[in-house]
Amino acid sequence: MTATIIEISNNLFNFAGQAHLDTYLIEFDEVVIDFDRYDDIAINGLRLAMEAARLHVDDFSFWQRADRVGRPAYDERTVLIAFLVRQLLGLTFRETEGMLAMMQEYYSIETVPDHSTLCRKIQSDRFAVVLDRFFQHILSSLPTRKAVVSTDATGYSGRKRSWRETSHASRATQDWVKANVIIEVNEFIMLAYYLSDSDIHESQTFEDVWDRLPDNIIPIRSLADSAYVGNDCLAVARQHGATPLHKIEKNAKDFEEPETFYQKLVNFAHHWPKRFAALTAKRAHSETVFIMIDALLGYRLRCRTKAGRRNEVRIMFCLFNLVQLAMRKEFWSS
Repeated sequence: MTATIIEISNNLFNFAGQAHLDTYLIEFDEVVIDFDRYDDIAINGLRLAMEAARLHVDDFSFWQRADRVGRPAYDERTVLIAFLVRQLLGLTFRETEGMLAMMQEYYSIETVPDHSTLCRKIQSDRFAVVLDRFFQHILSSLPTRKAVVSTDATGYSGRKRSWRETSHASRATQDWVKANVIIEVNEFIMLAYYLSDSDIHESQTFEDVWDRLPDNIIPIRSLADSAYVGNDCLAVARQHGATPLHKIEKNAKDFEEPETFYQKLVNFAHHWPKRFAALTAKRAHSETVFIMIDALLGYRLRCRTKAGRRNEVRIMFCLFNLVQLAMRKEFWSS
């Protein structure tokens, strides 16, 4: 790799400005882009996502109890499909009712629930349990493997400003649904989440989200920012068999005789900075996943109740993993 200067004509961009670009000479012959694969995914992406939702819902056990008296309850399978379709297409509950009527044969729906029923169901504690189980069911279809994981937090609300655009001081006083999430590095798949109020610090829920890791994931390295650098967080990662490599504070000082996990981490980061930087470079993959979710499903919630907002976030996370699996070559080629 050798440094070079590329001359760019101003007419190319049709504006007056800098016409030099400092860059590096790249071996373009080694860069392989599968344009046919890109076209197929762009054309069939929505269809693949709906197909992935149908396959995983059909394979999921709902444990629904049938009442002996009164009007029969709506099938929870149908309600879950309605939530996924609504979130994927960005519909209202009334629009979802009409969309399900059109997709009734595709999803094998006997009775389409009305919009008021969907509005009540999304606020129920029962569906909070169903969505948590469905999220775990999606991950259970993946093979057992070792993984480098990254932990971070984000938030969702009905406000116009996103979590990243809101100051830290304002987040704690507003009605955000704070999501503490574990991401599989390189695969961009969400492995676990824990929802809390916005005034609860990330370090307080670190153990809760790590306890929700699926059984088919063996974490070998834990990446996180400086919010998780306390000894308690480092100990949780080590208890799960992972090496914690969390970002240290800028003013951290060396220790002559390190004893705690934090002291050993600081000494390692200061004595071998390049090695530490290389091992922690992909910590930002969690932020990449949050941006992908915002681009795909949006960052604003529509429900007004606390339970409804949390269930809406659960639906977003389930749907994001379904879309990620649908975009995989293995699923697409099948």
